[in-house]
Amino acid sequence: MNRTIDKKAEKILYTLNEKGYEAYVVGGCVRDMILGRVPGDWDITASAKPEETKACFSHTYDTGIKHGTITVLMGKDSYEVTTYRIEGEYTDCRHPDEVVFTRDIHEDLLRRDFTMNAIAYHPKEGFIDPFGGLEDIKRGVIKGVGCPEERFREDALRMLRAVRFAAQLGFVIEDETWQALKDNCALIEKISAERIREELQKLIMSPRPEKIGFLADSGLTEHISIDLADILKKDGALIAERLAAAEKIPALRWALFLSGLGRQKAEKLMKKLKFDTKTMRSAAAVIGEADKAPVTDRYEAKKAVCLMGDEDYSLLLAFNKAYKKNKAHEAETLYEDIKAKKECIYMKELEINGEVLKGMGITDGKTIGLALKAALDEAHRDNSLNTREYLIDFIRKGFLNN
Repeated sequence: MNRTIDKKAEKILYTLNEKGYEAYVVGGCVRDMILGRVPGDWDITASAKPEETKACFSHTYDTGIKHGTITVLMGKDSYEVTTYRIEGEYTDCRHPDEVVFTRDIHEDLLRRDFTMNAIAYHPKEGFIDPFGGLEDIKRGVIKGVGCPEERFREDALRMLRAVRFAAQLGFVIEDETWQALKDNCALIEKISAERIREELQKLIMSPRPEKIGFLADSGLTEHISIDLADILKKDGALIAERLAAAEKIPALRWALFLSGLGRQKAEKLMKKLKFDTKTMRSAAAVIGEADKAPVTDRYEAKKAVCLMGDEDYSLLLAFNKAYKKNKAHEAETLYEDIKAKKECIYMKELEINGEVLKGMGITDGKTIGLALKAALDEAHRDNSLNTREYLIDFIRKGFLNN
């Protein structure tokens, strides 16, 4: 267990303490400290109200002042400081209708999702752990704070977070929490597509993608995509195995995760989940080639790279390796050899261009395009033919004598 916290976060705690306020690091950073992981950020909770926090520091800005959050700048780094709070009803299953500030750290911890995330820490005081989070972390258990059903009804995204944490940390979900998750799975429909996509991506990028089986078992996927639910029930173990074997590249992992849907349905789901265009196009391009055997013919490989582009073709090679397709390594070795020898793949790499063709008397744009396409095909067949002299002669014979 590592009890060393970020020095700037520690300075914020002591600054608030000197002004008469309680302050602790809280949530995921404390959990990660206990697990010996490096926290991605340091969240701070304090008894100081937002305006009181602002008065303690020279450089702050309002992040979510309505909900009690102020960002404190320490040099180039920023830290969120949130006032202890009690939250009202969650009529949208995501955001509280109202927030009431409190001076009691225990009331603040009660609103949090899981016991492992409901622990506060101060270097001088140690841990504040009213719900047994330390023991649950020790046992590797994800358990809802208080009544799990209430926690999920407050914020339905917590159900996906439970599955994602299981994958990231290798934990199991406690029985009552799991049952509450299954009973309330339909509430996930109230969550925005972007947030669902973010949690799914963290899940499939995790060190333990075998936990995607929880998605199928929980019923969550039926309310995200019926087609995806069917695929996970049928081939979930195989998909998890392939994900575990793949590099941690989002477009690659998504291609593996959704390949069973086929390109059309996968694209439809990715649009629904509001993917960025680049990731969606790359994943869809790979899924479109998913049923084909790895390309081990030099000419065909160059044609395929020219069509897909280097980045997407590399993703396809990695996809085939994760799929453990026959000749996947042979296809990869061939592509590496093509690149190492700097063989012509794209039209821009030809030793001639449209200006050369115009100089030969070819002025029609369509004819220029056809001629360059034919020249590129020659270069694909035999890279030694990619010379100015040969290609000019080839085009003269093929396009000027007709």
